[in-house]
Amino acid sequence: MFEVHTARREKQKAIVGLIGASGSGKTAGALLLALGMMRAAYPDAEESTLWSKIGVADTEHKRSNQYADVSFGQERIGGFQYVNFTPPYNTDNYIAAVESLKKAGAEVVIIDSLSHHWFGEGGVLEQHSKMGGNSFKNWDSMSEEIKNLIKMLTHNNVHIICTLRTKQEYGIEMNEHGRMQPVKLGTKPIQKAELEYEFMLNFSLDMNNKATATKDNTMLFKDEGMRLSPEVGEKLYKWLEHGVDVAAEEEEERQKLLHKIDVIVTVEEDKRKILDQIEFKMGKKVAEFELKHVKLAYERLQ
Repeated sequence: MFEVHTARREKQKAIVGLIGASGSGKTAGALLLALGMMRAAYPDAEESTLWSKIGVADTEHKRSNQYADVSFGQERIGGFQYVNFTPPYNTDNYIAAVESLKKAGAEVVIIDSLSHHWFGEGGVLEQHSKMGGNSFKNWDSMSEEIKNLIKMLTHNNVHIICTLRTKQEYGIEMNEHGRMQPVKLGTKPIQKAELEYEFMLNFSLDMNNKATATKDNTMLFKDEGMRLSPEVGEKLYKWLEHGVDVAAEEEEERQKLLHKIDVIVTVEEDKRKILDQIEFKMGKKVAEFELKHVKLAYERLQ
């Protein structure tokens, strides 16, 4: 049922959360991080080319556009790709926005912000509130909505940076007079409580635009109160790339199997007919199959 492998470090795509209040610098920080990642990926490319590989899905009323041609120290924000993401803020539309930016050539997608998926018009809370019947059981119906969002974030072929708004969290404690009273516990992201665990790296930003890594699977960012910059993005990208290129290995295996299939169907006419049937059912030629389907076709021909 389970196949055992020897552990090895693999190349990864980033999934980063930038958590902070309005004015903490989430959008600018995300753009500078993305710029650094693309500089590391394409060290000889012009700045305009680098910016064309960065996309923003903007739920904040076109607010990210305000950063175009704005300078932050020595860095100037260029012409990034842009989607004006309007309601409803459901999972399908988040996926569609990301796919649109990918088709436009974006290799780093900034979702600004992911909080609208939870509290915005057409988001999870609004969908849940409009359901009839048992409120507790209705959350089971929303699980697929949340699962699909997590799948989009964690199983994508582009780097994803998400901004998340924060809100003040309160608790109840007993005071010195023996009475219960509300107390501030700090801030938390506006999203499903467990969602931040899906990110490999979370930065919490304060009102001085300083970032602290509150979760860091990379173990790179231990400094408290640093500013997000292209240098941080370059450092992150190099860590992500320092591993086995699984995609390249899989493509090499796919090409070898395609060659074997080609030999089989060239030599044996009856096998060509079987392959034609497989291609008909799949609706495309075997050369367009994913690796797992190429494997299945090869096994069938064997």
